Amino acid sequence: MNNASSRTKKLIIIIAVFMCLCNSMVSAFVFSRIGILKLGNYSLPASSLNGTLQGLSFTICIGMVILDYNFGFIMASVCIGISFFGATRAIIMGKDMTSLPGTLNCILYILTLVFISRQLKLRKKIELTDKITNVLNRDGFEFVVRRKIHASDRGVIAFLHLRGMTDININLGRVRGDAVLHAVSLRIKKIIADSGDLFRLGGPEFALYLSSESKSIEIIEKVIASIEEKIEIESENDTVNVYISCKAGISDNISKYKELGEIIKNTDIALNHALKSDVLKYCVFNEEIKKSTDRNHEVEGFVKEAIDNNYFYLVYQPQFYIKNKRLRGFESLIRMKLPDGTFVSPGEFIAVAEKSDLILKIDSFVLRRAMEEFKTVLLEYGECYTLSVNISAKELAIPGFANRLLEIIEKVGFPKGCLEIEITEYSLAIDSENTVENIKKISENDIKIAIDDFGTGYTSLSQLLKLPVSLLKIDKSLVDNICVDGANRDFISAVIYMGHLMECEVISEGVEQNNQLSVLKELGCDFVQGYVWSKPIDFTSAVELCKEDVCKERAVR
Repeated sequence: MNNASSRTKKLIIIIAVFMCLCNSMVSAFVFSRIGILKLGNYSLPASSLNGTLQGLSFTICIGMVILDYNFGFIMASVCIGISFFGATRAIIMGKDMTSLPGTLNCILYILTLVFISRQLKLRKKIELTDKITNVLNRDGFEFVVRRKIHASDRGVIAFLHLRGMTDININLGRVRGDAVLHAVSLRIKKIIADSGDLFRLGGPEFALYLSSESKSIEIIEKVIASIEEKIEIESENDTVNVYISCKAGISDNISKYKELGEIIKNTDIALNHALKSDVLKYCVFNEEIKKSTDRNHEVEGFVKEAIDNNYFYLVYQPQFYIKNKRLRGFESLIRMKLPDGTFVSPGEFIAVAEKSDLILKIDSFVLRRAMEEFKTVLLEYGECYTLSVNISAKELAIPGFANRLLEIIEKVGFPKGCLEIEITEYSLAIDSENTVENIKKISENDIKIAIDDFGTGYTSLSQLLKLPVSLLKIDKSLVDNICVDGANRDFISAVIYMGHLMECEVISEGVEQNNQLSVLKELGCDFVQGYVWSKPIDFTSAVELCKEDVCKERAVR
């Protein structure tokens, strides 16, 4: 019940109380002094009218209790109590038993209201209770927290997300999944004890209200640790041990909030921040996180507008043979420019797009645009420069991607041998069966496969040896310290050796200094890309670079 609805109901109840009091006054000061009412040839005892008014008042009192079984019950009891007092006073003071039935009726009315109130409370309790865990549900959470806000409570709200419940429901069945939820709720209740309340919001999510702000983090840490311990689920035939993980989002000192929706939103923001982190178990909401989330929403809007209104364009990062600075080809890179001239960093919009299917539309745009532009260059100069296009892990994991890629290539008329599909190591960890199938189909059609960000640790060597990879890209983070860190240099040397052993060529990206270039040349790296020889350039400049490279080659010949 929100505050506006509560105030409306209380206003209605107060009006009803006024009507009941009016009935009592009419009964006490008018009809009680009239013995018999004459209506033509008919007579009507005034006491019968008193009974009618009493029945009307009781009906109004029932309505009060139905509207609000707490406040309404109190007000209804007051009204009936006044009637009871008036009837009893008439019996005692006037020594007249005429009001005795009315007195007995008042007692019956009170008992009836008590019964109705208790039934409504029981019904409300059932409505607010989660059937699986027997703790308050989402409606119960909202009911309790609204009262805490109204009381300017300084407590803490935390949302808990259980990871692994989907797999448990699929592999063990929902009955055992429900048993896990029940076991988790018992563990949490044991830890928080009298320090707060537990709620189940639905699915794998719980909520905590903790009354002690100072000890809230300590309690939440204990709750998370307890949840992640082994859970034994018994069935008719055996006992199953399951493990789940837990992350939490926290909003502290709820007295600073005026609306429930604001608490829910901010706690969700904190929870999402924790869920995206590989390190954090919980996150406390703050303004920096809010700004970051708001910025992500803004950037997501920019991406959608860019797709619809063509705010995207491509630049090309030249790749060179390290021995003679001959041009190998280009890596196509997407950029965004808004109508007001503002540039949005690809580091921002790519990260946002990867969280949704927007990345698939970006992949499609880059793939088509890059091939359409460079097709004319390749046909004009008769040189097979390599055009490298990045494809997201999500795209590569879609069944049939390789077939759709081949259809696009055929439609554009691009030479397959000049195309290189660049994927990250992380791609091989996402639905690897479909990914591997697509990679093999792409390679079978003479399209090169490059592994980007190599050395970041997502891929096993045994997995790489099974794939038709033609190029390994050494990540910039490894190149940065190659001249000052001996271990880093040795690692890159091992990567280059391993790549050649796998019959792959090796390129280092992010090469910015001549001394880095010298070390990579000494270690036997095949290609480089980076500011040391060229920054990313627009298509016109890329064409000019191709012309210069062709002239240089012809001069050598």
